[in-house]
Amino acid sequence: MARRDAETFLANHPLPDQPTPLPDLTPYLQALPAAKTPAEVSAITHQLVADTAPVLDHIASHFIAVALWAGTEHRHTPQSVRLLREAALSIRTAMAKVAQADLENLRAHYAPTTANAEPTRATAPTATTSPGSTAPRHTPGSRR
Repeated sequence: MARRDAETFLANHPLPDQPTPLPDLTPYLQALPAAKTPAEVSAITHQLVADTAPVLDHIASHFIAVALWAGTEHRHTPQSVRLLREAALSIRTAMAKVAQADLENLRAHYAPTTANAEPTRATAPTATTSPGSTAPRHTPGSRR
Protein backbone atom coordinates (compact mmCIF):
# COMPACT_ATOMS: atom_id res chain seq x y z
CA MET A 1 0.00 0.00 0.00
CA ALA A 2 2.82 2.39 0.81
CA ARG A 3 4.35 1.92 -2.65
CA ARG A 4 1.02 2.66 -4.28
CA ASP A 5 0.51 5.73 -2.10
CA ALA A 6 3.98 7.03 -3.02
CA GLU A 7 3.63 6.62 -6.81
CA THR A 8 2.45 10.19 -7.50
CA PHE A 9 5.09 11.63 -5.20
CA LEU A 10 7.86 9.64 -6.92
CA ALA A 11 6.58 10.69 -10.34
CA ASN A 12 7.07 14.32 -9.26
CA HIS A 13 10.35 13.63 -7.44
CA PRO A 14 12.16 10.90 -9.38
CA LEU A 15 14.88 9.14 -7.47
CA PRO A 16 17.69 7.05 -9.00
CA ASP A 17 16.48 3.59 -9.93
CA GLN A 18 19.99 2.12 -9.67
CA PRO A 19 22.13 1.91 -6.53
CA THR A 20 24.75 4.59 -6.10
CA PRO A 21 28.11 3.31 -7.33
CA LEU A 22 30.30 2.04 -4.55
CA PRO A 23 33.82 3.37 -4.11
CA ASP A 24 36.46 1.03 -5.50
CA LEU A 25 38.07 -0.61 -2.47
CA THR A 26 40.32 -2.83 -4.59
CA PRO A 27 43.47 -0.71 -4.05
CA TYR A 28 43.03 -0.88 -0.25
CA LEU A 29 42.38 -4.63 -0.32
CA GLN A 30 45.39 -5.23 -2.56
CA ALA A 31 47.70 -3.08 -0.46
CA LEU A 32 46.75 -4.66 2.87
CA PRO A 33 48.43 -8.07 2.36
CA ALA A 34 51.61 -6.26 1.27
CA ALA A 35 51.73 -4.18 4.46
CA LYS A 36 54.46 -5.41 6.80
CA THR A 37 54.40 -2.81 9.60
CA PRO A 38 51.77 -1.09 11.72
CA ALA A 39 52.73 2.18 10.01
CA GLU A 40 51.91 0.71 6.59
CA VAL A 41 48.57 -0.66 7.81
CA SER A 42 47.86 2.72 9.39
CA ALA A 43 48.57 4.50 6.11
CA ILE A 44 46.02 2.28 4.36
CA THR A 45 43.50 2.77 7.17
CA HIS A 46 43.89 6.55 7.21
CA GLN A 47 43.44 6.78 3.46
CA LEU A 48 40.38 4.52 3.50
CA VAL A 49 38.77 6.54 6.31
CA ALA A 50 39.59 9.83 4.57
CA ASP A 51 38.13 8.58 1.29
CA THR A 52 34.93 7.09 2.74
CA ALA A 53 34.13 9.37 5.71
CA PRO A 54 32.40 12.08 3.63
CA VAL A 55 29.98 9.56 2.10
CA LEU A 56 29.30 7.86 5.43
CA ASP A 57 28.78 11.21 7.16
CA HIS A 58 26.40 12.28 4.38
CA ILE A 59 24.34 9.10 4.88
CA ALA A 60 24.29 9.64 8.65
CA SER A 61 23.10 13.22 8.10
CA HIS A 62 20.29 11.94 5.90
CA PHE A 63 19.16 9.55 8.65
CA ILE A 64 19.03 12.49 11.05
CA ALA A 65 17.01 14.51 8.53
CA VAL A 66 14.58 11.61 8.19
CA ALA A 67 14.30 11.40 11.98
CA LEU A 68 13.45 15.12 12.14
CA TRP A 69 10.90 14.94 9.31
CA ALA A 70 7.39 15.88 10.29
CA GLY A 71 4.54 15.67 7.80
CA THR A 72 1.38 17.74 8.06
CA GLU A 73 -0.68 14.83 9.36
CA HIS A 74 1.81 12.28 10.65
CA ARG A 75 5.04 12.11 12.57
CA HIS A 76 7.49 9.29 13.06
CA THR A 77 6.88 7.18 16.11
CA PRO A 78 9.24 7.85 19.02
CA GLN A 79 10.74 4.38 18.45
CA SER A 80 11.53 5.09 14.79
CA VAL A 81 13.10 8.46 15.64
CA ARG A 82 15.30 6.75 18.23
CA LEU A 83 16.30 4.02 15.76
CA LEU A 84 17.15 6.53 13.02
CA ARG A 85 19.28 8.61 15.38
CA GLU A 86 21.02 5.46 16.65
CA ALA A 87 21.73 4.40 13.05
CA ALA A 88 23.31 7.78 12.29
CA LEU A 89 25.35 7.66 15.48
CA SER A 90 26.47 4.09 14.73
CA ILE A 91 27.85 5.15 11.35
CA ARG A 92 29.77 8.03 12.88
CA THR A 93 30.90 5.94 15.85
CA ALA A 94 32.21 3.22 13.53
CA MET A 95 34.57 5.69 11.88
CA ALA A 96 35.77 6.94 15.27
CA LYS A 97 36.35 3.36 16.44
CA VAL A 98 38.43 2.57 13.35
CA ALA A 99 40.59 5.62 14.04
CA GLN A 100 40.90 4.64 17.72
CA ALA A 101 41.88 1.05 16.84
CA ASP A 102 44.50 2.36 14.44
CA LEU A 103 45.91 4.67 17.11
CA GLU A 104 46.02 1.81 19.63
CA ASN A 105 48.00 -0.34 17.19
CA LEU A 106 50.45 2.48 16.50
CA ARG A 107 50.80 3.28 20.20
CA ALA A 108 51.51 -0.39 21.01
CA HIS A 109 54.18 -0.49 18.31
CA TYR A 110 55.89 2.87 18.83
CA ALA A 111 55.35 3.46 22.55
CA PRO A 112 54.94 0.12 24.29
CA THR A 113 54.05 0.22 27.95
CA THR A 114 56.91 -0.25 30.40
CA ALA A 115 55.44 -3.60 31.50
CA ASN A 116 55.82 -4.92 27.96
CA ALA A 117 59.20 -3.23 27.41
CA GLU A 118 60.93 -4.55 30.55
CA PRO A 119 61.06 -8.26 29.60
CA THR A 120 62.49 -7.33 26.20
CA ARG A 121 65.34 -5.40 27.81
CA ALA A 122 66.01 -8.21 30.27
CA THR A 123 66.34 -10.79 27.50
CA ALA A 124 68.52 -8.68 25.21
CA PRO A 125 71.94 -10.22 24.52
CA THR A 126 74.85 -8.76 26.48
CA ALA A 127 78.58 -8.79 25.93
CA THR A 128 78.94 -11.68 28.39
CA THR A 129 76.29 -13.83 26.70
CA SER A 130 77.60 -16.91 24.97
CA PRO A 131 77.83 -16.71 21.14
CA GLY A 132 75.18 -19.41 20.66
CA SER A 133 72.48 -17.41 22.46
CA THR A 134 72.33 -14.35 20.23
CA ALA A 135 68.85 -14.92 18.82
CA PRO A 136 67.31 -11.95 17.02
CA ARG A 137 65.61 -9.54 19.38
CA HIS A 138 61.96 -8.66 18.70
CA THR A 139 60.29 -5.63 20.19
CA PRO A 140 56.57 -5.64 20.99
CA GLY A 141 54.54 -5.12 17.85
CA SER A 142 57.39 -5.88 15.44
CA ARG A 143 56.02 -9.30 14.45
CA ARG A 144 53.71 -8.53 11.54
